[in-house]
Amino acid sequence: MQGNNTVEKKTSKKSTVKDKVEDKVKDKVNDKVNEEAVVSSGTDGVESTESAESAAERSQDKYQTTEEKKERPTRSRRFFIGMDKFGDLFYLNILFILTSIPIITIGASFTALYTVTNKMVDDDEPPVKDCYFKAFKENFKQATILWIIDLIIFYLMYLQYQYVIMYKTDAAKMLFVALGFEFIFMAFAVPLQFPLVARYINTTGKMFLNSLILSLANFTVWFRMFFLWTFPVMIFYVNPKIMYYIWFLWLLIMIAVTAYACSLFLKKFYAKLEKPKE
Repeated sequence: MQGNNTVEKKTSKKSTVKDKVEDKVKDKVNDKVNEEAVVSSGTDGVESTESAESAAERSQDKYQTTEEKKERPTRSRRFFIGMDKFGDLFYLNILFILTSIPIITIGASFTALYTVTNKMVDDDEPPVKDCYFKAFKENFKQATILWIIDLIIFYLMYLQYQYVIMYKTDAAKMLFVALGFEFIFMAFAVPLQFPLVARYINTTGKMFLNSLILSLANFTVWFRMFFLWTFPVMIFYVNPKIMYYIWFLWLLIMIAVTAYACSLFLKKFYAKLEKPKE
């Protein structure tokens, strides 16, 4: 990670079902080849070799065909996969809302939310409830500290803004300029905070610093995430009536959908960070 700060990726148990199936198929292929080779061993040696090679080729072609079929699910299969993911996002959104009610726990809720959506993007989908609450508990302390720091800074910015609009002095003008820099600072520092906590192990101070540095170094990723999370606010500012009609969607599923979209952008970002240096 940039800024000479060392990080350690959080490990998790990956699903090995697909690997086991592939190993079983390969074992069956090898067994079939060996059986055909043994049957033909009584004949001429050249014929035996050709028989074994042809059997291996046929079996390998059959194996490849089977793999291609697995990689290309039917339309109905894709439909049910999509509906299953939709249900997981709906459930995940409800968990996020419930755990964010105390306000102080929003940081831990966002971290748990990103933990689950990151796994969903990687096609490693454990039980949503178990994964969510495990991440919530493991990252509660660090995520809550970061969230409290953010709240304090935002509250101080709010007080500055109130002073600026109440007084028209030179000091208020200078404070307004400082407020602009503070907004830019927090706009870059916040979006990557909880995705980093969800993925890596580091000190709280370095998490805050790294989120700022990595946002500046990966502007495209930062901008997409910033836009997705601030878009509803912009809609409300432009036309409050729109939010009046769609606010319930955010309570039901849109928060989880937004986090899932961010995880899609973060996939290459994580791969870039974790790529070993040559």
